[in-house]
Amino acid sequence: MATVMGVFAHPDDETFIAGGTFARLAAEGHRVVIACATRGEMGRRLGVPLRATRESLGALREQELREACAELGVRRLVLLGYRDKEVEMVPEDEGVSRLASLFAEERPNAIITFHDPLGGHPDHAAIGRLATAAFGRYHRTHPEARLFYLAWGDDLAAFRRYPQPAKALVEVDVRAYRRQKLLAFRAHRTQSELDGSIWGNEEKAVHRMRHREYFVLSQGPSLRCPGTLID
Repeated sequence: MATVMGVFAHPDDETFIAGGTFARLAAEGHRVVIACATRGEMGRRLGVPLRATRESLGALREQELREACAELGVRRLVLLGYRDKEVEMVPEDEGVSRLASLFAEERPNAIITFHDPLGGHPDHAAIGRLATAAFGRYHRTHPEARLFYLAWGDDLAAFRRYPQPAKALVEVDVRAYRRQKLLAFRAHRTQSELDGSIWGNEEKAVHRMRHREYFVLSQGPSLRCPGTLID
């Protein structure tokens, strides 16, 4: 079985965008590893009702992340320990070397991260930039590995406006894994409690969730099997 690694900026990134895919990969027997740059201590939401203070939010969001990863079947969570909203200040060589060492240790077949700049948030773009550079080092000795960027929808053309290669759009059917994704959403209580579509009747909440998640293959061999990140 394969190893798939997600490299993200904040607790909840792994769930809100790609949680169904990680749950599917785990259910299919693959090893899922998540690396998270920060503990999300500068997040705007403190819970509804109030669950945290500015001082306690980081520890609470870390615990939420651990619970969400358990719901998705993540085998290993790595916390990089960078400051929320300061990932772009991480010295490039330090960040790239740290991620490259993690890749060498885990030997992932596929790495998923944010695109720079299409990830939007400065922390998203920064961790995506570091992960892309680290993948470049890793790929020299693991040419079979693939790098994917998270996509918000099926607009491949948007990615082709930037220097990073955009080989193909991958659409993953996560219909059967929406419940696991919902439970992971709910684990991130401080961030999700204002979202009425997530709470209330569980069956209705499951059916409101998207059926598909999208990724852009940027580097590595072409996929032989459409609709998956692993051949």
